[in-house]
Amino acid sequence: MKQLSFVVLFFSLTATLPLRASIWQDTSGVAVPIRLQYWHDLIGKQQEAALQLNGKVKGEVNVSDDKTVNLQVTDALIRQVNEMRTEIEGSDLEFRKQVIYLSGLYNMLRVYNYERRFGMIDAALAPELVENFRSMMAADRSGKSIAPYVEQVSYDVGEINVQVFNQNYGYRVARYILFRKYADLHPNEVLPKLRTIYADFVNEPYTDTLIAKVAHLYPEQVYNYATSSTPLGSKVRGNNDPLVKAIVKIGQSNYAIRLLSFVEYIANGTYTIAELQKVAADDDAFYKLVVKTKIDMDKRQLEGAHPIGMKAMQYNIKTRALKYIRLVNDLHESPDRVRFGSVDKFTPQEIYYVLINGQEELYTSSYVGLFKRMMERMKPPKGDEFLMSVIFDRFRKFLTMAAAYNTLDPFLRSMDQQNANLLMQKFVSDLQYSEGLEDAVDVADAFGSIKDSSLLRYLQQEVAQNYRQMMSEGNERGKVIYGLLSSLFNTRESSGKDKEWSNAMASKLNLPPIDYIPFANLETEGRVYQQVFFYGDKDGFESYNSFLTSFRNGNWKITNSKYWTTLASVKGKPTTIFAKKPQSDADEDEKGMTELRNYLEAKNIHPTVYIHRGHSYHVNATIAQLQSTAKLVILGSCGGYNSLAGVLNVAPDAQIISSKQTGSMHVNEPIIRTIEDVIRSGKNLDWIDMWNKLGAQFKSSPSYYELFQDYIPPHKNLGAIFIKAYKKLMKEDVPVDTAEEAAGGRDQE
Repeated sequence: MKQLSFVVLFFSLTATLPLRASIWQDTSGVAVPIRLQYWHDLIGKQQEAALQLNGKVKGEVNVSDDKTVNLQVTDALIRQVNEMRTEIEGSDLEFRKQVIYLSGLYNMLRVYNYERRFGMIDAALAPELVENFRSMMAADRSGKSIAPYVEQVSYDVGEINVQVFNQNYGYRVARYILFRKYADLHPNEVLPKLRTIYADFVNEPYTDTLIAKVAHLYPEQVYNYATSSTPLGSKVRGNNDPLVKAIVKIGQSNYAIRLLSFVEYIANGTYTIAELQKVAADDDAFYKLVVKTKIDMDKRQLEGAHPIGMKAMQYNIKTRALKYIRLVNDLHESPDRVRFGSVDKFTPQEIYYVLINGQEELYTSSYVGLFKRMMERMKPPKGDEFLMSVIFDRFRKFLTMAAAYNTLDPFLRSMDQQNANLLMQKFVSDLQYSEGLEDAVDVADAFGSIKDSSLLRYLQQEVAQNYRQMMSEGNERGKVIYGLLSSLFNTRESSGKDKEWSNAMASKLNLPPIDYIPFANLETEGRVYQQVFFYGDKDGFESYNSFLTSFRNGNWKITNSKYWTTLASVKGKPTTIFAKKPQSDADEDEKGMTELRNYLEAKNIHPTVYIHRGHSYHVNATIAQLQSTAKLVILGSCGGYNSLAGVLNVAPDAQIISSKQTGSMHVNEPIIRTIEDVIRSGKNLDWIDMWNKLGAQFKSSPSYYELFQDYIPPHKNLGAIFIKAYKKLMKEDVPVDTAEEAAGGRDQE
């Protein structure tokens, strides 16, 4: 008790002593008032964190390959911050102000380190950040507004520093400047901010202009708020912009989602809402209209216009196209007149859009039947003129599918040879201008399917020519794209050169081995962990039950819990498989996913093998569960561009097994059984050897052998290899078209 009284008395006395009587000196010789030691320590810890993050040279903050930049950043975060800290600590400012400024320095460093760690800020901005803080602090000490100093810097810098000076009389003006900067930088994200951190600016006149701007870029966002009972919703409904008014009216329709993609045509008087509602009530009529309108949009874009709602229109087409594909697939045992009855009244253009939106779901026979009907209805029957009629929309996707289904040759023969050559020349040209990588990946995938050696040689020459052109222009992205394509393309007639080619590619592209996975890469502390996903539909239950039969033997111990089954090897190398059980209730299915993820996190388990078993419209749910530790991902359904890019965005080192067409339980299971046997043996997963043995096994069943040939092992997955190499060379993420993802797909399981 006496000790406690002494402590209280001591701190009471020190708090009343003159400032210079309570000085502490750190190891660097800087004198620190004891009352401010707390903030001094926090600032020092953040400076040390900045030095340690990706540190390569002791005492230097590493943010760039340019040493000059690193020295400038280090000087700002260490010397200049120390200089300001000493100035604050030694000033005659009242204690409250000293604490505000020192805590501000600490928070500036803390937020900078956090955003730098997660790539949220350009780390080289540190000198600008520190200098801006100094300017704002000087203005605040002089009783001046900080607003002019927000105007002078980037949003990222201003946003970090402004919060420190929230008592400054220019604070609200400074935040308003930040709000407008944010709106210019992120028009796709600004409306949600008007409901949160910038909610106090909803009624500013500028917000009306902003809403109109967002409506022209992202009409679906304005629609979401037009139907909400919030202050922002009221602001949207009161906006006088014709496009915003049209969106508000659409929000009152029973077919609002379908009509939203036509907002520009409603605003300019092409259609009335009443006219469109009648069409929207008829699925076939609506599909025909969205195809017609998409072609019109593409034509206008070619002429220099900027059509509003193109992504929404594409989404409408895809969702309708998938409906027809599923119907045709489900009737695969019916006569053709019944099976293809749903597309009997379709034009060749309308069938074309069914095809290019169905890569993830089309059965081979469905594709062949649709392609045949498309060709029969062309008038004139010329492929070049037909592609012109659809403004070459996604023609690379179409040609890649044609190559995969062996219909490229008849399509090319429908036109003059000269035009066929020009078309294929266009197929591999201008990839450097494409948004994202999908077009380039389509070209890479096509090269894996084309059997005509003369056509392959022609395309190789064109790729080489494009590469030389990119070199002469100094186009970095173009050089990487065409350099990779040139490296990947080859004219192997058999798998006899697979090993040689795989080794050469891995070495040339500076990639890990692409034809095998070392067993050591799969182990985590002496055990291989795997995760398998089944979903709660009919096929999911059938696949799950069939899957378990492969493990009901003396090699495995099976343990059941509510949401997953655990399969642990009792012979061979230790391996544990967590198989998520399918649940008939959708909420329970999702809960099972969450429960299993939480269990693995709690146990600090990081699987290296992931297996997707289910329709391709469940693939995104599986990808969302991946960890960066994944070394092998088996997609038991079509592995289109979005799936490949989605996997590699999370797990850059993963090797992927996928299908060019639809997955089959009868093929998935022998592949998985073989992989599990190899893993238990402790051997490397050698894809060339394994695929040769599986091929021999499937040959006894011609129907399954045909399906197996559509499965792509990692060493032949040119699309995945291309994405990996591109990301490595360009040091950037591969964008994924979220509109494409939203529509989803399914496989045959």
